[in-house]
Amino acid sequence: MTVAPLALFVFDLAGTTVHDDGHVRQAFERTAADFGLTLERDALRQFFGWHKQRVFEALLRLAGRELEPAAAMAEHFARVFAAGVAARPLRPTPGCREAIAFLQARGILVAFNTGFARSTADLVLAALGYAHLPSVASDEVANGRPAPDLIRAAMQRTGVTDAGRVGVVGDTPADLGAGHAAGCRFNVGVATGAFPLADLAVHPHTHLLPDLRGLPAVLHATSST
Repeated sequence: MTVAPLALFVFDLAGTTVHDDGHVRQAFERTAADFGLTLERDALRQFFGWHKQRVFEALLRLAGRELEPAAAMAEHFARVFAAGVAARPLRPTPGCREAIAFLQARGILVAFNTGFARSTADLVLAALGYAHLPSVASDEVANGRPAPDLIRAAMQRTGVTDAGRVGVVGDTPADLGAGHAAGCRFNVGVATGAFPLADLAVHPHTHLLPDLRGLPAVLHATSST
């Protein structure tokens, strides 16, 4: 049976295509402190990849507090993150640019999805030089990861209707959960973010890689079909 060629590959942002360098955690911790919320060191990890307002709702719920400040906290997070990036510019992860160039050279569309809101996503994409490519932010869909909404929106924006012709890559269990829920042909986890491969391995995936340098080899067999 002939397998349809890959049409679209959707990349996560922080931890996958850009080094986090502590920007996300520090923005969370600063925001929590500014709103009088005490965070346990490992409390955030389980929520990486989520819509940021949903993260703050979960943290407030864990602390037994009202959820009303979550929206303001998410906006504050975006401002703190932007200030951190201005002080310490973002860097692409190993193999990021090469993997994207590999796909584009073979006529495969590239898009991005992220747990960031649109303002933060635009900041990251501009730093990478990919602001011209399609992207979907967490405040543009009804449900954040691990729901498939972000991926399905990226498919809609690029005109790809068959998830069997789509690949996704991310660095968190939430990313892998979304790729699995969307039924993507490739659901790749990379260990350039907060989770080592051993932690990602227990979640649905098709491939696990140390970083994006290995992605062209994984896709090589399908890129010529």
